Amino acid sequence: MLSKGSVLVVDDEINLCRVLGAKLAKSGFSVIAVHDGQQAIDKIRETAFDVVLLDLMLPKVDGLSALEEIRSLDNDLPIIVMTACESADAVEKASNHGVSAYVNKPFDLESLVQLVQATSSGSSKRSNKDAAESSILFTKDQPVTLEILNGRTSGLYLSRIESKDDRTLCVLAPCHDDEVLSVVPRTPVRVGIAARDAYYSFNSYVLDLKLSETPILVLDKPGVIYRSQRRRQPRSDFEVDVHYAKIANESDRPDALLIGRSCDLSAGGIRMLARDQLRPGDLVYLETDSTGEIGPVTGVGEVLRSAVSESEPEHVVAMQFRRIRGNLGPVGGSETR
Repeated sequence: MLSKGSVLVVDDEINLCRVLGAKLAKSGFSVIAVHDGQQAIDKIRETAFDVVLLDLMLPKVDGLSALEEIRSLDNDLPIIVMTACESADAVEKASNHGVSAYVNKPFDLESLVQLVQATSSGSSKRSNKDAAESSILFTKDQPVTLEILNGRTSGLYLSRIESKDDRTLCVLAPCHDDEVLSVVPRTPVRVGIAARDAYYSFNSYVLDLKLSETPILVLDKPGVIYRSQRRRQPRSDFEVDVHYAKIANESDRPDALLIGRSCDLSAGGIRMLARDQLRPGDLVYLETDSTGEIGPVTGVGEVLRSAVSESEPEHVVAMQFRRIRGNLGPVGGSETR
């Protein structure tokens, strides 16, 4: 396979460099990784690269100093800054040296590969900006799901992000019956984040439980997040009554149905308001009434995520269709089976 270009990865996190290198190599790039600013400068002196991925927090020579020296060697070399640094001053200084894009840690690998490809092929700044922004996660008050993976506290809990730094992620400690769960350090957890473009998840572990006025669970923050689900069809806003019930098998037809309300709909899935909490992985039978634009529709969906509505006394449930039959009108064509 012909190389799409050469990439220099500069980061002191060796495991992150390995993951990035493997992903970029699989995508057709030639990759070299170094772990401090001086090594980066030396490599650029001796080798021509198409793109540099540069962390700002580096040993020996810091990222900003390395960036300045790299610009003295090659003023046109595309450089993508990877950072968990919250300093606006550092970002401004990096901007003065003609950085192509910024990616906040942690980032989505697929989006980063797209950004590297767009940068190396000379795509527009608009494309770079969109790819970088799509990979930004972990904002304050962003809802997350926490799955505790062992011990007597095992289960799925709703939470939200309180703060982050370059090594940790702080979230609201999960509660049960209005009591904070006692989660001990080193407990493994799975974190899920619903973004506009996809659902992201990663495995981590507990570093600390801080029992203050607002109890906080401190997690180890990963360098990389993998996108685990993507919408294949764009969803359109449709509000229709949805009759539904949880089922054990895809072929089940329940006798009694609850009534919910759709928020948006596509040929691939639905987001709806439900009276009861449905958990990721649950199978749900559903049917809709006829309206002027769609229906009647019957089908089975698998729950991808569920959270308490901020504005309604209900749960917001996102499902991917296992099977669907009926008239989805402008959403999915005249007849879907």
